[in-house]
Amino acid sequence: MRTTSTRTLTTMAATITITTAALLCAAAPARAAAPPRLDSHVDSLVDAAVADYLEKDRIPGAAVTVVADGRTILAKGYGVADVHTRTPVDPHRTGFFLGSLAKLFTAQAASQLVTKGKVDPKGDVNDHLRALTVPDTYPGRPVTLDRLLTHTAGFDSDLVGRNRTRANDVEPLAESVVTRRPHRVRAPGTTAAYDNYGYALAGQLVADVSGQSFPDYVAEHVLGPQGMTRSTFAQPQPAPIAADLARGYRPGGTSGWTQDEGQYGAWSPAGPGAVSTAADMGRWMTGQLTDDTAANRLMQQVHYRQDPRMPGLGYGFEEWRRGGQTGWFKDGDIPGFHSNLLLIPGHDVGVFVVFNGDGTDGRASWDGRDLINRIVDALVPDQPVSEAPGAATDPSLDSYTGTYRPARVSRTSLMAVEGLVTSVTVRKDGKNGLRTTGLSLDPGRPEQSWLALGDGLFQEHGGHGATLAFTNGGVLVTSAVPSTAYEKLTWHQSPSLQLGLLGISTGTLLLAAIAFPVTALVRRVRGRTAHPRAARAARATAAATGLIAAAFAAALAAVVSDGNAMMEMVPLGAPLLSTVTMLGTALVPLTLGVVAGAIAAWFRSWWSVTGRILFTVTAVAAVTMASMLLQYHLVGHPLAWAAG
Repeated sequence: MRTTSTRTLTTMAATITITTAALLCAAAPARAAAPPRLDSHVDSLVDAAVADYLEKDRIPGAAVTVVADGRTILAKGYGVADVHTRTPVDPHRTGFFLGSLAKLFTAQAASQLVTKGKVDPKGDVNDHLRALTVPDTYPGRPVTLDRLLTHTAGFDSDLVGRNRTRANDVEPLAESVVTRRPHRVRAPGTTAAYDNYGYALAGQLVADVSGQSFPDYVAEHVLGPQGMTRSTFAQPQPAPIAADLARGYRPGGTSGWTQDEGQYGAWSPAGPGAVSTAADMGRWMTGQLTDDTAANRLMQQVHYRQDPRMPGLGYGFEEWRRGGQTGWFKDGDIPGFHSNLLLIPGHDVGVFVVFNGDGTDGRASWDGRDLINRIVDALVPDQPVSEAPGAATDPSLDSYTGTYRPARVSRTSLMAVEGLVTSVTVRKDGKNGLRTTGLSLDPGRPEQSWLALGDGLFQEHGGHGATLAFTNGGVLVTSAVPSTAYEKLTWHQSPSLQLGLLGISTGTLLLAAIAFPVTALVRRVRGRTAHPRAARAARATAAATGLIAAAFAAALAAVVSDGNAMMEMVPLGAPLLSTVTMLGTALVPLTLGVVAGAIAAWFRSWWSVTGRILFTVTAVAAVTMASMLLQYHLVGHPLAWAAG
């Protein structure tokens, strides 16, 4: 379903084993007089690059489409669509799950209704919705279509248990947006926080206003006019499309591959279930570049910026800047499939890349971006941005340092755990610079160095004009991901501190699980007088707490040991997730028992002073661990959070 997913989940595996100004830009960029032509050099560049990705990162197949001057100039398939049948990828027939690229079609459908005067993008969505009423959580700040399409509606993020392994098991969209509605956690229009539910709700609005189901509306008004006969939002897909679907894979298993599941779901306007071919995506990109419709113009227009100096958000698209060039970008991630799309209207160029594999350590998502950058470098005349000379000073440099967390991180669901591993660390780098860790999208460059331009704006050293900005509200904004801002954490919210405390408390409880039974056995062997029954019960409770903590740690390690597998488990609400949270739930009453035992031990003088101190340390460890589990919603069945 997104960006959010592959990089986040992969980082979780590695670690736990884990917008205030709005701006409209109405003018469309001018088109170049002489669009580039694809030559054999670029053709061979794509062939060599994709072959390298497939082999090095263990990805079964890919497809690439390049359009320019109103036509498709490259549409090629690579590798296989199915590792068992060895069916080669056919750019004209092989269907790939698009993941969050589906949001582009949702945005286009909604934009059509706006341009026809059927929906006011600034009006309350409750005026159009039939399936539900959005609660008036922030009086005077209603959710609008504009906010839904720019990830600023303020809904929490929760994908746990949202997807299905089979299309026939998908519940209706109208039902899911009611029963699976997340909490509203921020006022609309204040912060960009990538929002899958917002797009699902936008899709339901399209259905309610048009009187058609969402898949039918898209088929008739978006896909059909472009001749995209091999694309669909229907679940199940029509038989001819279903027969040629690619399978998604991750490295592993006895055959070297494990097939991913979980590509279907009710929230199809946000990503699951949507299917297209490379050739069809070429038709769509050509339409976006050459059809000067009001809906297309609305999509390719900035409707929100977290900072006026930074790239903003169109409808469905993210504004893209690199090497002096500007364009519109979108990526999509769903188990086993990773896609990237870029339009550069100023040069009539569009590129689409898709893989049917997660790749080693989830690298497929970055591989798509990397290939697009290479194609752009080869096709589009470079307009380099000169690096600032370094003379700028920023008196507030120290105030920017610290730890930041993506605003999209859940506050109310199991996905809050993402906050432990997706934080960004900012520290000083010399007198006029900063160094960040955790912000780079390139797995090979975890750190980035930034030079001050003044007034909270920074430019990357050795980059292609990448910028970083700090707003007056303590929010970090990066040009690489305009759809999610980063909020500064207090010292006690620091993930490194919390992970440290969690590790120490878990270790202490593990020792208790061993020490207390051994102590009791030694006393019995030596024939010493037995402690009171209540004292023995307290130590037994502490030992049980340690055993449950050990089982919890083992189950969590099993979940996070493979980031690619976890990307499948989370949206499916896999049984192993239930095991983790149910063990977490068991720790809470046991912790209360240990605390009660510690209090009683001091009042009733159980054991020696040293024994009481050690038991109290165990109680503190149990309280610390239980508090952490409650904070990150690792308590209760994961699907219990689904109703919101």
